[in-house]
Amino acid sequence: MERRLHIGGREARAGWEILNINPGPDVDHIGDAISLKTFADGTFAEIYASHVLEHFDCKKGVMGALKEWHRVLSPGGLLRLSVPDLDVLAQLLLQRERLDVNQRFHVMRMIFGGHVDPHDHHIVGLYEEFLAGYLYATGFVEVRRVQRHGVFRDTSDMVFAGTPISLNLYGIEGGDAGGAGATTALQGSEVMA
Repeated sequence: MERRLHIGGREARAGWEILNINPGPDVDHIGDAISLKTFADGTFAEIYASHVLEHFDCKKGVMGALKEWHRVLSPGGLLRLSVPDLDVLAQLLLQRERLDVNQRFHVMRMIFGGHVDPHDHHIVGLYEEFLAGYLYATGFVEVRRVQRHGVFRDTSDMVFAGTPISLNLYGIEGGDAGGAGATTALQGSEVMA
C-alpha cells in the first residue's frame, strides 16, 4: 500500500499518516518538517502540507524543507502544497475603505501567524512566482497552481471577505515526472488556467 504523509495535519484520515511538531491524538509522527530523517528516501507516494512552509525562514528553512520532502517522495510522487498567498493578503490589508480595523487586524494575523502556540509564527511571505521558484530549485517539475486540492477541509480552502487567501500548488518529484501515481493522485484537484 502506498504511504501518504500529511505534514502539519491534526485530523485522522484513512490512508494518511500525520507528522506534526505538536503532539495530538491523531498525530502519527512528532517532529520538525525540515528534518524527515526517520523516513527513508522514496517512502511516500504523496505529501500534503497546508500552511506549513511559511513557518520556515527564506534562507535555509524553505529550501531545506522542500529538499527533504522531495527526498522522501517516491519517483513521480506528488506534493500538494498550500500557503497564505502574500499577494492576496497584502491587497486585502490595503483595503481600508472595504475592511474595518478588526478585519484588517485578522488579515495581519494571517500574514504573520496567529501566535496561538510557540510554533505559530510566520517567518516568510510567499507568492506564486517565489514559491514555484523554490519548488523547481529543489527538483520538483510540472508545478501548477490549483484552485483547491480537494483532499482535506483546512486553511487551503479559507475565504476571507469573499476572497480565497491561499496559494495552492502541486509539484511532481522530478525522478519520474510522468508517473501514473501522480496522474491518479491529481484527480481531486481543480487546476487553474
